[in-house]
Amino acid sequence: MSVNLVRRGLALAFTALLAIGSAHAEDGVRADVHREAVDATQYPWSAIGKLYNETGGACTAVIISRDKVLTAAHCIFNYRTQRFIPAASLHFLAGYHVGHYAAHARVAAYTIGQGFDALNYDATSSADWAILTLTEMLPAGVEPLKLMPGFSPSGAKAVIAGYPEDRAFAMTADSDCEVRDTIDGGKLFLHTCRGINGYSGAPILVGAADNKIEVAGIQIATFQSDGTQKVLAVPAHTIAQAMRDEERGSPGLIAGEASGLYAINNMAGSDISSVAFG
Repeated sequence: MSVNLVRRGLALAFTALLAIGSAHAEDGVRADVHREAVDATQYPWSAIGKLYNETGGACTAVIISRDKVLTAAHCIFNYRTQRFIPAASLHFLAGYHVGHYAAHARVAAYTIGQGFDALNYDATSSADWAILTLTEMLPAGVEPLKLMPGFSPSGAKAVIAGYPEDRAFAMTADSDCEVRDTIDGGKLFLHTCRGINGYSGAPILVGAADNKIEVAGIQIATFQSDGTQKVLAVPAHTIAQAMRDEERGSPGLIAGEASGLYAINNMAGSDISSVAFG
């Protein structure tokens, strides 16, 4: 069977998962029902993995090239020490499932969104992303996911996949969700996928042209507004633009090297009690 036929079949399966989620939404199924187990060995789920740090925390991350993964910046911040975790203390497990994984990679360095301040989160949440550069290339069989070049339209069907706290060792997907409007001048967007602890850094996946699957953004946090829960994501295209700027040598991004810690400059404590990280 050709690679294109395989990819088409997987894209159709992804579309079917979106349709299931849409049906659940119409039937009014409880929000805790529509998360489904997925096969972490199959694309696109195989492009997602679990990020561990040696302080005991864990998040979700998505592979965007064979030597880079994307996650939320707050996932690599130690709130106890108020410092970023050294890159050498981070471990990425591609396609992790109950002790098995396609690849284990250490992190050589990382880049964080410009201006991100974990202790002033409300003001800097749009920079809550981190690109982790791995110490070596992932195996050729591990296919990355592409970052969407623009905004996904409000109302577009979406899927989030990652490692929620209540099923920390097996990937689940929530297909009963949609992309919603942008906020903060397009620096963030809302969505209706469940922002469960452990999903921080998880990709919001959407169907694209030619049966492709792309990352519309990454899950960062939930918050309460007017008595309702809102779920936040950073758009993928803003991250891609920052990566291009970095390649051109634009200053301002925070870089963390494997050899040490990086402290956020000018930390000013803020009340982020209304924010819950995914």
